[in-house]
Amino acid sequence: MTENNRMGVVRYSCERVIFPVVFYFVFFCILTFPSVWYFSTHLSSGAYDGFQNVWNLWWVNKAVTQLHCSPWYTTYLHWPYGVSLFGQTLNPFNGFLAIVLLKFMTLIQTHNLIMILSFVTGGWTAFLLALYISRAYWGSLLAGFLFTFSSFHFVHALGHLQLVSLEWIPVFILCSYILLRKPSLILAALTALTLFLVILCDYYYFFYCVLSFLLMLVWFAWRRRDGIFFLRNEYALSMAVFLIGVCLTSGVIVMSLAHLNRIDPFLGAHASNIYSIDAFDLFIPGIHWKFASMTKMYWSRLPEYAAEHSIYLGYAVFFMLAYGLVKRRRLKTEGLGLWYVIFFTFFILGLGPTLNVCGKPLLKDMKLPYAFLEQTVGFLKLSGCPVRMAVMLDLSAAVIFACGFGALFAKGRRKGLLCVLLLVLLIEHMPKPLPATDISVPAYVEELKKIPGKEGIIDLVASPSRALYYQTIHEKPMAFGYVSRTPVSVFMKDRAVQQAIKEKRFQDLYRTYHLRYLLVDQGMEADPTKKKMFIQDLSK
Repeated sequence: MTENNRMGVVRYSCERVIFPVVFYFVFFCILTFPSVWYFSTHLSSGAYDGFQNVWNLWWVNKAVTQLHCSPWYTTYLHWPYGVSLFGQTLNPFNGFLAIVLLKFMTLIQTHNLIMILSFVTGGWTAFLLALYISRAYWGSLLAGFLFTFSSFHFVHALGHLQLVSLEWIPVFILCSYILLRKPSLILAALTALTLFLVILCDYYYFFYCVLSFLLMLVWFAWRRRDGIFFLRNEYALSMAVFLIGVCLTSGVIVMSLAHLNRIDPFLGAHASNIYSIDAFDLFIPGIHWKFASMTKMYWSRLPEYAAEHSIYLGYAVFFMLAYGLVKRRRLKTEGLGLWYVIFFTFFILGLGPTLNVCGKPLLKDMKLPYAFLEQTVGFLKLSGCPVRMAVMLDLSAAVIFACGFGALFAKGRRKGLLCVLLLVLLIEHMPKPLPATDISVPAYVEELKKIPGKEGIIDLVASPSRALYYQTIHEKPMAFGYVSRTPVSVFMKDRAVQQAIKEKRFQDLYRTYHLRYLLVDQGMEADPTKKKMFIQDLSK
């Protein structure tokens, strides 16, 4: 390799990898300060779903490295009959990553590092997508900023690690776009692989990627004036490789989930009419904005879980969306209209089955497209969160932003407007600090850890989510357990156990269900040092 070639490789690496990664890491530290100071001592997430995701990381590692079994089923929860985790927000991609990280980090450090990596790589992959489409370096750098530091991303950092892990979406979209432009067997296999990585993070994101791929198919068919272009000789083999790859990877998980839901339906779906995009969500900063008190008049009127509605897009972004739409003929960006199609499609679907304005349904009898989609795609009935389609609004808007930014500020023009735009953009994307959740462990958990054997326990002391975290320490199987989607059969068995506890049939709990230890909270606050008061041996 010549000196010029080596210099070219170094420059390419710095521009495309090192500088963007450092850029997003630095801004993550700034925007989430002082969370980096609590990296080892606190969980950078909320307590409820946050501890569930900590358990997910622990369980995947334990299942794969110690028990040598599938991580999609466990008897450590809902002991002794166990529960399928296909309905759980398991995000096994992060679990597999944790297997490596846990060799030299604590469980909490691993969780916090995965969150940081997701923000940094989410910005970097969005940057790569925007750069390929726009060819505008600085605009693409800002596009990655907009995507990874969006309101949507930060609000789900409160406890949804599976939704924080959005870094594979831009990669799949980029691979799909190139595949439909220049088909190749290697790219087809790579596209199927990235879709598999998406589903290993989150089912919602998998569905959004599939829908985006279909939109791209329609777009290219319309541009080529050929409705079956993907069946032509040029595409046939590549598309076959892609479809076979999807069936052998993502398809296995989808079919397993569908089969289990058919024979033993999952409980716990959200109400789609509540978890929908409100008409003003994109235009008014939500509860997780740093200056949220200024907009409390709006978000305080929203239904329960108003945090889900914190998906404000930002007026700097809307300005560039409008600019790109008006000046689309001058931007000379191939396929710019595709990103508007993706944006408006997901916005309309994200409105849910009925239109909501300021938390109130408007025109209840008028059904929106999501209602028909929900009836057609049974998978959606397990979700019920069309508001989460905002992630695709952020991504498509970021790509359009990069295209418009590159044209508007070419050759350093309009410096005054540039400064105003960047200032507005920064203020609009300032989040509240990330939570710093206490991870201290009570004495009775340490006592449980010392007890030999793997007999089941009933924890009536800790909250369901914190009990999951405590299990990662004492490693005893538990009755019940906080999972995202519970099969009906497990729910019915839980009721029988609950009835036995209520009636104090302790011998039945031990002989029938192999539940040996009952944790109670009597006297805990008065004297936390008397550990044996809290651990009742049901075998005696």
